Amino acid sequence: MSPWLRQFMLISIVGMTLLLTSLLFFHLDLSRDYLDEHLATNNRSLAALLRNSLFDVGIREELARDLPELDPAVTAALDRKLSSELKWVPVNKVKIYGTDGTVLYSSIKEEIGRDASSNRGVQEALSGMAVADLVQRDHRNELDGSIEKIDLHQQYIPIRETDGGKIVGVFEIYTDVSAMLAAIGGKQRFVFWTIAVSLLLFYIALAMSFSRTHRLLLKERRRRESHLADLKRVHDELEQRVEERTAELAKQRGFLQSVIDGIGSPLLVIRPDFTIALVNRAARRLIPEDADESEYRFCYQMSHRRDTPCDGTDHPCSFSQVMRHGRPARVRHTHYDANNQPIIVDLLSTPLYSSDGEFEGVIEVEHDVTQIVRMQAGLIESEARLQSIMDNVPDAILTCDAEGAILSVNPSATRLFGASSSDLVGRPLSDFFVGSDESRPYRVTQPMQREMPLLRKDGSEFPAELWAGPLHLGDDPSFVTVIRDITSRVFAQEELEKTRQQYFHQEKMAAIGQLAAGILHEVGNPIAAIAGAAYELKSVNVCGVRPAGECPFDDAVTRNIDLIDTQTNRLAKITREIADFASPRPRECELLDLNSLLRSTARLLSYDRRFRDIQLDLDLDKDLPAIIGVADQLTQVFMNLLINAMDACTCRQATGKATITLSSDRDGDRVQVTVADNGCGMSDETLNRAMEPFYTTKPVGRGTGLGLSLCDSIILAHQGFLHIESVENEGTRVHVFLPIETELDNKNIGGATDAESAGIGR
Repeated sequence: MSPWLRQFMLISIVGMTLLLTSLLFFHLDLSRDYLDEHLATNNRSLAALLRNSLFDVGIREELARDLPELDPAVTAALDRKLSSELKWVPVNKVKIYGTDGTVLYSSIKEEIGRDASSNRGVQEALSGMAVADLVQRDHRNELDGSIEKIDLHQQYIPIRETDGGKIVGVFEIYTDVSAMLAAIGGKQRFVFWTIAVSLLLFYIALAMSFSRTHRLLLKERRRRESHLADLKRVHDELEQRVEERTAELAKQRGFLQSVIDGIGSPLLVIRPDFTIALVNRAARRLIPEDADESEYRFCYQMSHRRDTPCDGTDHPCSFSQVMRHGRPARVRHTHYDANNQPIIVDLLSTPLYSSDGEFEGVIEVEHDVTQIVRMQAGLIESEARLQSIMDNVPDAILTCDAEGAILSVNPSATRLFGASSSDLVGRPLSDFFVGSDESRPYRVTQPMQREMPLLRKDGSEFPAELWAGPLHLGDDPSFVTVIRDITSRVFAQEELEKTRQQYFHQEKMAAIGQLAAGILHEVGNPIAAIAGAAYELKSVNVCGVRPAGECPFDDAVTRNIDLIDTQTNRLAKITREIADFASPRPRECELLDLNSLLRSTARLLSYDRRFRDIQLDLDLDKDLPAIIGVADQLTQVFMNLLINAMDACTCRQATGKATITLSSDRDGDRVQVTVADNGCGMSDETLNRAMEPFYTTKPVGRGTGLGLSLCDSIILAHQGFLHIESVENEGTRVHVFLPIETELDNKNIGGATDAESAGIGR
């Protein structure tokens, strides 16, 4: 072997040896650095993925509670999740530390609760750094100081409350790399022996050494490229997920904007600093067209056209109420439209919270109620006007449902029925009808009107005019009833009828008086002739010679002549009294002898054949003083009372002697005249209604029911009064009280005429 070859060989061997030795150390160092970088990168990504996968079971929320131990349910969920996730991953152990360094979770249960506050990896991770370290078997762990039994790689990464938020814990994984290091060690030994063999077989294996070294370098390159491709694939996947999530969020935001734009009322989302985060299309229409939307950054600028927040003096701030009470608030404000014209809005403000319960702002919805408020004001004014009309109209107005139950009443109705509104509402209107057979005014299809008696709350009756008509309000049928108290009108009609009857009777009595005067004149002449003939007969005798004593008549003839003379004188007296009664007299007040007036009245009625079977007794006070009055009217009063007593005594004629007593007496500063009978008397009902006009118990044609009423009117006109006492089947006493020497009003007394009372029964 030539020296140069030997030298070449030696130099080659030395050079190769040096080269191979350098390459060997370079390979070992590069492999260690690559291994550290590879494990750190892969395990950091793996740890992040595992940590993020645990967020689904609420680990961040649980750690944020800062409790000494995890909720058992969360621990169980972590076990299940890790069991599923680590099935195909060479992770030996997983730990989760709290902010105080306590082991809150470990796949090895015995380690839960240990204090790892001195662990440098935990402390650096709590400060926000990701820490990794490779620990070989039977070597001391520089992070936690323990001796590891296997080759492993440990990775510490922080757990934050939210992305970029506060750190609430530390996540650690232990990856078993024994197999990987064993493989690397074997390769290293293989390279070592290859170099040794190469040195020994330099001549033979020089080319093979170079070739093998080249192949090894290519293989290492491919493996590195493979690892880099894996890392790029993971990176691309993460980027794709971020893009997908960003697109999804953009889509959700667009959908949300589309939803709120579809709301017809203005809607604003306001942050706690009063800035507007989101508005819909209706809210944008409130901004003037010539204004820049960016100028309206705050809610008070858009709503109130102010440059400062509302202080609550002009109107309550719903935003402040929501922030203060934490619940929705509804207020009414005056806002402005796009033309800067004021509008009235109902404002509903609702609090907006994040998923973790933090207050993020207010959702404000506006409803324009300007027209409604104006219509309500008009309606209130109309209702007030209608209520004023209802309160002041004199007629009772009631509304009733289809069954006749009263729904509402006006004040006049309460006064008319003598009951409060609460007493009337709800009661059937038929409760105030007289009699059960009265037609009820409900279920009417057209207006109706009638006059009918109604009842007040106390049971008293009153005449009323009732009008009812249907109401067309909604689907429920109802009707309105107007009731007018016509007591005064009925009274006026009765007074009119009374006056008409009085006038008719006055005319009739005047005609009867004229007829009586004519009859008395015609009767008076024959009576005078008969009286003259009787007197002539007394002056002659049977011989026709005067004087009669020389030739007297027979005694029987003389008695008959005397009887004729007596009866003609009686007839003449009766005719004079009747003529005196029927002749018109003045209605002026005068001083009267009441006893004389009573005697003449009794004497005149004694000629009535109805008094033949009745004993009429006079019990007159001889010392009775004179009174002032109209003789003709008082005569008719007492005549009417005596005729009523006579009619009452007709029921006594079959059972005993009928008696009427006419008495007079002085009673202080007045006189009392009493007409008493032992007739059939009056019941309580008849006695209570005896003074009512047109009330009578006599058969048709024998009485009009005006007698006692007119007698009472005449006595009242004389400033006296009339009092009746009666017991059924025992008799009646009528007391007339008149003042003594009282100056009376001729006009008032003249209103009650003699014709009003004469011959009118009770």
